[in-house]
Formats: sequence, C-alpha cells, structure tokens
Amino acid sequence: EEIKVLNSYLTALEIQISSNKRQIEKKQLEIENGIESFKKRLRAMYIAGSDSYTTMILESNSFYDVLMRLELIKRVANHDNDMIDDLLKLKAEYENTEKQLEEQKTEYDKQCAQYEAEKAKLDELYNSSEETKKALEKKQKLLEEQSKAFDQERSSYEADLSGILKSWNSSTSRDQEIQATMLLADSRLEELHNAINQRIADGEEIPEDECTYEFAWPVPGYYNVSSGVGPRWGSYHTGLDITGPHGTDICASESGTVLRTNMTCTHDYGKSESCGCGNGYGNYVIIDHGNDFITLYGHLTEVDVNPGDTVKKGDVIGKMGTTGFSTGDHLHLEIRYQGYVLNPAFYVDVV
Repeated sequence: EEIKVLNSYLTALEIQISSNKRQIEKKQLEIENGIESFKKRLRAMYIAGSDSYTTMILESNSFYDVLMRLELIKRVANHDNDMIDDLLKLKAEYENTEKQLEEQKTEYDKQCAQYEAEKAKLDELYNSSEETKKALEKKQKLLEEQSKAFDQERSSYEADLSGILKSWNSSTSRDQEIQATMLLADSRLEELHNAINQRIADGEEIPEDECTYEFAWPVPGYYNVSSGVGPRWGSYHTGLDITGPHGTDICASESGTVLRTNMTCTHDYGKSESCGCGNGYGNYVIIDHGNDFITLYGHLTEVDVNPGDTVKKGDVIGKMGTTGFSTGDHLHLEIRYQGYVLNPAFYVDVV
C-alpha cells in the first residue's frame, strides 16, 4: 500500500513538473516577445528624438494645442510604463515557476529514493516468509492469468478498431515503445505549437474550437492519480487513472471530433476482472484532435456525445463511473499518437 501511494505521488509530481516546464516555455516566449516590442519602442523614440515638455509647449500655437500635446506625452509615458511593468511581472512569474519546478524536481528525486527503499524493504520481507511468499505467488499467478486474458482482449479490440489504437507487437518493451513514440510526438507538437505561435504573432485570433494541442486536465477539481502508465498486475497500464465521485463530469482535454463511443456496458460496479464490455474500457469516448493525436476516456457511467460531434476543450463529454475492467470509480485517460500509447503525465496541464 505504501508503494502504491508513493507510485501515485510520483506520477502526480511528473504531471506537475511537465506542466510547469510548459508554463516556463510559454513565459519565456512572452518575455522574448515583450522585449522585442520594447526594443521597437526604444528605436522609435531614438529616431523621433526626445523633446522636453518645455519644447513641446513653446512649439504649441494655442492653449488647446498645449493640452493636447501634454495629454499625448502622458499617454505615451503611461504606455511605456505599462510595457515595463508587464515585462517585470512576466519576469517575476517566470522566476516563481522556475523555483517551483526546482522544488518539485528535488521532491521527485527524494520520493524516488524512498520508493526504491520501500521496494527493497518489501523484497526483504517477501523473501523472509515462505508462507507469505506462497500466498503472494498464488495471488500473482491469478492476477497474471487475468491480465493475460485482458491483454488478449485489448489486443483483439485494438485490431477491431481498424488501426485507431495500435501496439508495436514486437520484441521492443512497452517502455521503449512509448519512449520512441513520445519522441516522434514531441517533434510533431513542436512543429504545431510553432505554427500556432506564429499565427498569433501575425495578429491572427485562434478560434476557440480549434485544437491547439495544449491538453487540459479532464476532471476539473479532482487530481488524485491512482495509477500511471507502466507495468501493473503482470500487465501494462496504458493511461492515467484519475479518481473521483461517481457521476463526476468528464471534460474533453482538447478540441476535436468524436471518433468512437461505446454506451453498452451496464456493469457499473467495481470488479476484479473484465466484464468484456468495450473490451475492458467499458463505456468510453475517443476524440480525434487531428494530426494523428487522439484521446480516450474510459469506464464512464454515462456518455453525452455521439460519433461525429464537434467538441471544444472543456466540454462535458460524459460522467465518471466504473464500467468495464475497473475496480472502482475513476477515469482512464489515454493520449495516443498515430494510434500508439503516450504517457499523459507529460502532456496534460493541471493549471
């Protein structure tokens, strides 16, 4: 139980660290754009020359002209002060986020060390008791059999979805598969973000229903992660499990088009094996965000969208439940690129 709690905490730290890294990158870009704007302003002031109040008044041909010139000077000065204040505010926010990131990294390293120590202690206890060892081996064998059946069920389902969900099915480990996919996805996301930032710099307003590939937290107000991506129960867990009360709103992490849904599972209760519905996902929603990115939301008690619907980031698409292969109320969130699994902990923002 201690290891399970530590593992969940480590996943939560990974999410916070990745989220803060993205915030730092955004602040850095805002600061750079602000500095460029201020450089242009300084250049304009240099070219125009800096006339004094006295000169402006002497060159005026009426009292009305004096007032207009003074008002113009005041507004230009206020604008310049606002630019400087904005830059200082951005700098302070950047430094504060950077400090938080360093603190989170330190905490992460500390928790990793504790996690490894707990595992070592557990291994020692496990090996010291033959009776416990036999009982755990029996339980592990049962879990492995259930997980193997679930893996076969999931593989069959991935094939049924005509290439929407994919697995490499090679000698490559799942960890290596995900790392390789994330490298490809990160490169594509960098291209997409650069293109969007350029459009914004050119003065274009991005429509709110357009996907900007900034994935939001899908369960606002509930941030407990019970399981992350990685080995679990002799199988491999392919998403984030976010817990919350039954019936909690589930929101679209990004804008897109609903690709597939399932609403046939009536087994909305905790269970130790798959009921077979939705091939383990139970009632679910899959959203296509374009450019080979999709998100999947599993174990829902209610689905509020249909295939072909267009949804915006933050729209409610269903309610939290425990349908499919689920031990209790939670959302199973997957982010995939070209059908392959990514680790959502590195892509969703909690802010």
